[in-house]
Amino acid sequence: MSFRSSVKNLFPPLSHFLLSTFTVLALVAPIAYGQAGLTDEDLQLLKGVMPAAQSFAEKSGEPPVYKAFGEAPAGGEAPLIGYLFETPDYPPEEIGYSAPIQVLVGMDLEGILTGIKVLYYRESYMSIRGDFLATERFPFQFKGMSVSDGFRVGRDVDGVSRATLTSWATSRGIRNAARRVARAYLSDSDFAASDSSGATALQLLEAQSWDEMKESGLVKDFPIVLEDGSELNLTIAFMGTEGLGDLMVGTADYSRADREASNRVANGNMVLIGIDGNASSPFRQERLAVMQGEEVYSIERRRFVYVGSADAGKIEGKVRFAGAMVLDEAIDLAQPFTVLYDTGVEATNLEDIAQVEYQVPPLALALAQGRPVPAEFLPEGGSRNDFSDFEEEGVFESLINNAQWSEVAALLVLFALVMTAFLRKSSAIRWVALAYTLGYLGFYNGTFLSISHITNGIKLGPSMFLSDLPLLLIIVFTIVTTLFWGRVFCSSLCPFGALQDFMTRILPRKWQRELPQAIHDKAIYIKYGILAMLIITSLTYSELSIFQYFEPFGTLFYFSQSVLLWVILLGILLGSSMISRFYCRYACPLGAALGVMALISPWRITRVQQCQVCKVCERGCPTGAIRMAEIDFKECVRCDVCEIKLIAKSGVCKHSVEEVKARHKTWEPIAVS
Repeated sequence: MSFRSSVKNLFPPLSHFLLSTFTVLALVAPIAYGQAGLTDEDLQLLKGVMPAAQSFAEKSGEPPVYKAFGEAPAGGEAPLIGYLFETPDYPPEEIGYSAPIQVLVGMDLEGILTGIKVLYYRESYMSIRGDFLATERFPFQFKGMSVSDGFRVGRDVDGVSRATLTSWATSRGIRNAARRVARAYLSDSDFAASDSSGATALQLLEAQSWDEMKESGLVKDFPIVLEDGSELNLTIAFMGTEGLGDLMVGTADYSRADREASNRVANGNMVLIGIDGNASSPFRQERLAVMQGEEVYSIERRRFVYVGSADAGKIEGKVRFAGAMVLDEAIDLAQPFTVLYDTGVEATNLEDIAQVEYQVPPLALALAQGRPVPAEFLPEGGSRNDFSDFEEEGVFESLINNAQWSEVAALLVLFALVMTAFLRKSSAIRWVALAYTLGYLGFYNGTFLSISHITNGIKLGPSMFLSDLPLLLIIVFTIVTTLFWGRVFCSSLCPFGALQDFMTRILPRKWQRELPQAIHDKAIYIKYGILAMLIITSLTYSELSIFQYFEPFGTLFYFSQSVLLWVILLGILLGSSMISRFYCRYACPLGAALGVMALISPWRITRVQQCQVCKVCERGCPTGAIRMAEIDFKECVRCDVCEIKLIAKSGVCKHSVEEVKARHKTWEPIAVS
């Protein structure tokens, strides 16, 4: 029996889907794993990315590429017409929501992309929006782009709604790999000359101190006296390229600002605005304007983006925080322009408004326009190629430098709330933590754990988490607390768990039901079956994404467009309205994984002898994990309900053991802990 017929017989409902999946795998696998030899399927895939090619050579070289050849003249050799390459061969790989995105790219000898093919990606919650990377709309945009282009989502490339992180990861991965190929194989191209010059310019600028940047004019102070006499000290600096932005404010802050600017304005160069001083009234973006010649360009809200807390790059420690204004594209960077700020004083003419003249210095202008570095900036007797490449950051350094520190701070506050509530057994603080979790991690930020992090971690290794400090902090916090105390994450750090707790608290108590004990005892193992199925599927059918059908919080917090996923979510919410923590009890695969880990937790809930005849905690347990004195610890979510009842002596424990003995003549106490 053939492999395909076996699949069809084993999985009839999924046969068409699986057959198409395995067909794609059959086409991709030889290339994705670099197997020797080019099969007909390989050639078909390569041809799809570079249609003009007539033949291809196997992957070789450093960096590795497939060479593409045109039609050979009579009696002659086929001419080389371009190169094809796979982004995984050019680390570090750009990470999408939770895993790298691997792309096959074709590029001709002029540095123009001939096409792309997404080979492999396993996104997390974004996959509930459909396989947008496999559609024509997104990948087709890259055909015809030059390696010199910015590949910026929102400007050079149209992104995909609510999947910006994935769009950026795909675009940057293609851009970075293409530029490395161009440096290695297109030494005579315009890009290679411009790139070499740009690297030289950046290294010259990096060598400058903050004061030297002021002397050169790249950085300019703009002190402003407001109407009440207080001072607002602004700092102006051009950062119209990625290299300049990374240098001035750090990669993470510039990337975030550039993404935001791209979403708001089609074109325009960014000018850094550092903000400091003892002004009695805050800096207001709408008071900014730029004038060149007789034209005045107001800085609308869409043209001003927040950059960060000035804790990275050259600006670190120089100002309190920073923003950036996106210049109107009509402004000529080669000519000076004036930055204006309305001080609030009643002005009779333009001269009464605070202003400073600024001109982009020649070195930064050459970098922005891709022109050679002016000779006067080169070392005596040197050339434009006398500078070595920048040293690549280590993993830890990159993790720290790229951290979103506002998110880190917000998480640390949440961790503090969760642990304070847990250690002090404070119900009030726990409800504050639950509200914080639901609002921030759920609806606002969306950085919460999924079973996909476990399955992707198994497949790709822990390195996939080393580019996102907030996510790494959540993972470390979850692992440590689970190993020490059990499922603290499930108690207070899971947005969907928080939602279920609020539902139980708000909805009428008369709605509450319990499954018969015999059914409950069997149903709790459904989630362990789901966990096993997802892990096995991720290892054997890595392209098959089904976890979203078992994690309804992705549907809710990312507003899925799938009707089926909303039906599943509504069914689970209906169950949670009648049975407390319904999803946690019977269906959560992440909870199952943490439950297995909790079996080795040393610090468990204390039980006393009176628990043998008391059902107060059993009735109050949101996951049904308690049977009088016994606790099924893998099902316990460490919600503190029973521990608070024990501290408050809310049950039989308010009586002494002697009193309990007197009331229960047949009771023989045994030791419990």
